[in-house]
Amino acid sequence: MVGPDRSRIGRRFVGNLADRALTWMRRPGRVSRIVRALFLPVLALLIWAAITNLGLIKPILLPTPQKLFSVWWAIGDLIPGAFWITLQMVLTGIIVGGLAGLGFGLVFGYSRWARDLLEFSFDALRVVPIFALIPLFLLWFGIGMRPQIALVTLGVMLILTIQTTEAVRNVLHIHVQAALTTGASRFHIYRTVVVPSIIPHILAGLRLAVMAAWGLDVAAEFMGSVQGLGFLMLAGLVNLDSARIIAMVIIFALLAIGSDFLLRALIKRSIRWAQRSSGGGLVAEVLGTR
Repeated sequence: MVGPDRSRIGRRFVGNLADRALTWMRRPGRVSRIVRALFLPVLALLIWAAITNLGLIKPILLPTPQKLFSVWWAIGDLIPGAFWITLQMVLTGIIVGGLAGLGFGLVFGYSRWARDLLEFSFDALRVVPIFALIPLFLLWFGIGMRPQIALVTLGVMLILTIQTTEAVRNVLHIHVQAALTTGASRFHIYRTVVVPSIIPHILAGLRLAVMAAWGLDVAAEFMGSVQGLGFLMLAGLVNLDSARIIAMVIIFALLAIGSDFLLRALIKRSIRWAQRSSGGGLVAEVLGTR
């Protein structure tokens, strides 16, 4: 009975997904938007296939699209394990760096004393090219996952610190003044007025940080990784295998796009109360940008 029950549940799950996909596709203008979104990628793929298959460019510089599938097939057994290693580094960096950046940003927004003490140092660190720190991280943390995690953590922390601090500074004064008239304390206003109002801005910064985390991981793995997706890409560079390099670039791009899509869906569900202002909605309606 276990087998048939699982099969029935699986078919029901797939059926529900198909129904949702059809409902999503039937929305007005959805198909035309998808066609417009895919036009340039498909055109670029066709041009790429034509140039490479006609021999207009050397295969070592740009392989044929068909070559990518053979590469994925050849290293298919290595990708799951490498993906798991890379995912651990990226997620650890996002969680640790995100919590640290959010904490620093909230403290900077609340305390002028903390801003005077630490903000200049953060600004000085922010203007330093973060990739220039990779050799130091390798020296400090050695070869392995620790320098990669440290680099991703630092990048995510800086992004969210800046985003959170600026979000606090841009809170509408009228909201704070309205709370002051009720006799609320400074901390109570910060907790009940300021923090809820900046959540959409923080989540927007989180999207940017997640996208940056994948790029930071690639750079870090290039400098000292012995495992992970970046290491597979580095192996292609050592062997002058452009097909493997492009194949891994596409994997990283899909991971970044998938992460952003998932995060956008979670944000949309979690802060439904934070709708766009009526003015922005009117602009979107008039210009057709919704």
